[in-house]
Amino acid sequence: MKFSGEHVIPATREEVWVALRNPEILQECIDGCEEMTALDANEYEAFVRVRLGPVRAKFRSIIRMLNVVAPESYTLAVNARGGNAGFGIGQAHVSLMPNDSGTTLSYEVTGTVSGKLAQLGSRLFLSAANKMASSFFTKFCARWDTTQSV
Repeated sequence: MKFSGEHVIPATREEVWVALRNPEILQECIDGCEEMTALDANEYEAFVRVRLGPVRAKFRSIIRMLNVVAPESYTLAVNARGGNAGFGIGQAHVSLMPNDSGTTLSYEVTGTVSGKLAQLGSRLFLSAANKMASSFFTKFCARWDTTQSV
């Protein structure tokens, strides 16, 4: 599975960088995220409830930030396990570019899933991944509609 996207965030690149490394902010912005904890400066653990078609599961994910070039870019390596629902492994390359409206965040995601999730088909899974990303960025951008800093 592959997908990519780009979003303009109404904040400086430095503000976006700090927010993207804050587990409390990330937890608020990820649908179904019940807990997110920093294990160290570049590694996080998250517990996320997901519903994809008939499959419902709670995933334990380990997220590592690699190739960090502050405040410009990084790569996320994600390993998510959802018991009988299966597991997912993926990478996301994220880059931040300043612009007149704030910051353009671009991402490219590649990943694979197994178990019941894989049986759902790539079209349903890709649709759900895009909805989750859209919801994340809607919530993330809304932070700057009510406050000036993170």
